[in-house]
Amino acid sequence: MRFLMRSIAGGLWLAVAAGLILWGGWRFVDARRDAPSRPAAAAAERVFAVDMREIETGVARPVIEAYGEIASWRTLELRASAAGRIVEIAPEFRDGAAVSAGAVLLRVDPSEYEAAVGDAEAALREAEADLAEARQAVVISRIEAEAADTQRALREAGAQRRRDLAGRGVSTSAELEEAEMMLAAAEQALASRRQAVISAEIRIDRAALNRDRAEIALAEARRALADTVIRAPFDGLVAEVTVVRGGLVARNERLSALIDPGALEAAFRVTTEQFARLLDGEGRLIERPVLVSLAAGSAPLSAPGVIERAGAMVGAGETGRLVYARLDPEAAAIFRPGDFVTVTVEEPPLADVAIIPAAAADERGELLLVDAESRLRPLLTTILRRQGDLLIVSGAPDGARYVAARAPQLGPGVLVRPLEGAPEPLVELDPERRLRLIRFVEADEMPAPARARLLDALRSGRAPAGIVDELETRMGRAG
Repeated sequence: MRFLMRSIAGGLWLAVAAGLILWGGWRFVDARRDAPSRPAAAAAERVFAVDMREIETGVARPVIEAYGEIASWRTLELRASAAGRIVEIAPEFRDGAAVSAGAVLLRVDPSEYEAAVGDAEAALREAEADLAEARQAVVISRIEAEAADTQRALREAGAQRRRDLAGRGVSTSAELEEAEMMLAAAEQALASRRQAVISAEIRIDRAALNRDRAEIALAEARRALADTVIRAPFDGLVAEVTVVRGGLVARNERLSALIDPGALEAAFRVTTEQFARLLDGEGRLIERPVLVSLAAGSAPLSAPGVIERAGAMVGAGETGRLVYARLDPEAAAIFRPGDFVTVTVEEPPLADVAIIPAAAADERGELLLVDAESRLRPLLTTILRRQGDLLIVSGAPDGARYVAARAPQLGPGVLVRPLEGAPEPLVELDPERRLRLIRFVEADEMPAPARARLLDALRSGRAPAGIVDELETRMGRAG
């Protein structure tokens, strides 16, 4: 009985399965039969929304952004010219203090040097006395020589008379011999007096030489005494003071440094390619204007300058060129030697070029233009400069629409439509206009975040037209 019930149940399930298979086959055949009579639904073409802008060709002023350091080309090490104990230090002889040219900074104990000056003055007076004595001795020696010459003349006349008398037989030979001997003695005395005159004249020369030496020694002693006072050779800022009152200093010991804040310059390094763009047709460096900025939180500090010269050599392991820019004297109130700064250099202008976002082109400079049918087509341009997130390109048609931001799904032939809420067009700012706007924003009382955003936009060289118009309107009302 049990087997019979299971056989009946199995037959029923088999019948149900066969029915379902037949029903499915019928539905499939029916669908195939009805398919040709039903119209196929056409697939709709996808349209992509893109940031669409127009190419504006004109003159662009590219800039080079580099990093450098502030230095002073007039920095002097103050060293001790005299050894001794420091007895006086000026109150302004401290790190960071400003001093004027000629101001006394410190004094070394002058006692020893004053004594040396006194000894030199005494030696000079003694040498002058010796010179006067030598001159008087010459006068006396010449008088004695004249007397000896007179005596010789008298003896010569007497000897001549004795010769005449001896010739007539009146005088004896003994008297003639005596007269001759007296003449010889007078001539010998005259020669001795003349030698004394020569010796006295030589003594004058020696005394004059000793006097000159004494004058030199006195001048040296006075100079050493003057060196006990250290004065500022020019207006500047004191730095790195290493001495205190009462301390002992040795000759040539370093005391401090004096920096001229009006002789500041920015030293920055550029690539060889960038350096080549700063040269004229004859290979000479062009004095291009620069803008030097110091990061100072939400309100960076800036000062203008001009390129002055390039480094004389390239050090080992270095690349590019080291360039020096002379800063305006007003930079002394902003910068200090050693500041790490950003230097923006304006290059010569480029004509017939377009400024586009860097995201609009690939590495080869290919753009996606939008034609009259709102479809994309490629255009290969030449990338002349890369300015942060902007590109300066040539070969782009003026007025043509292009995609400002490329995406993987975009390519030639793709249908696109403008993206709603496209960003405001940017305005190219020349250096003078940019610097004027930056100074106005730095001096304006606005929230720090807003000031930071405005300064970032202005320093890039391109800012939204609405913001620039608003700032210049406010500047007009303030002026």
